[in-house]
Amino acid sequence: MAFGIGFFGLTVLVIGWFEKPFGVSTPVSELSHGALAGIIITIGLLTQLRSPERRIAGLQQAVLGILALLVTAVIGGRQEPLQESLLFLAALSLLVILHPAREQFFKRGAGPTASLAAVAIVGAVPASVYAAFMLVQAREFIGPPHHADRFAEMAAAAIAIVAVGMLASLKTPGWRISAWSAGAAAIVVGMASIVFPNAPGAVGRIWGTLAAGAGAVFVVLASFSPWPRYWSHGKPATFG
Repeated sequence: MAFGIGFFGLTVLVIGWFEKPFGVSTPVSELSHGALAGIIITIGLLTQLRSPERRIAGLQQAVLGILALLVTAVIGGRQEPLQESLLFLAALSLLVILHPAREQFFKRGAGPTASLAAVAIVGAVPASVYAAFMLVQAREFIGPPHHADRFAEMAAAAIAIVAVGMLASLKTPGWRISAWSAGAAAIVVGMASIVFPNAPGAVGRIWGTLAAGAGAVFVVLASFSPWPRYWSHGKPATFG
């Protein structure tokens, strides 16, 4: 909660729609930050507060979100996001070590699920192109450093959504958390481009609609997908 509120990951999902544009800092960049820091990372961590041994996927998606920010910070040459991602990666590493189901963290789930994997793979193509373009902007931007950081964060959000979608398709314990998070994040990012099509980082109304639609499809597919069975202490158990 401290991460989600202190770093505006959750709050920006509400106030971001009313953000006044200031350079690269626009509703699109703010809502992309909310999709990454609020939905993928913070929600993933909050799910660990209850029965974490049944919801390792929440911690996995939070780590993937931080790794996406780390990679884009390195490629985009952004110092502040790099420092932040290293700090939080160390904190999440401690959570992995202390997790009651830490042996499941690197294990393959009951998937892959073809339908979820197909949506994630198809979405990876435009997301990769978008992330590459944002990272070029991050390296070439001339102006306040924190504005250039926005480009790296928007690239990280795109990469994280695809990565968490692929994680959901593997159906690790608590996989629906990741599926709903990836879908919700895609909807937020897509809607931001629909409402603010001319803002820096926006992909326009057509691609925004496709992104939001893909997110909605992902949520629906996950909601109606059968629950996989895992084995715990020699007995089958269902962890959705």
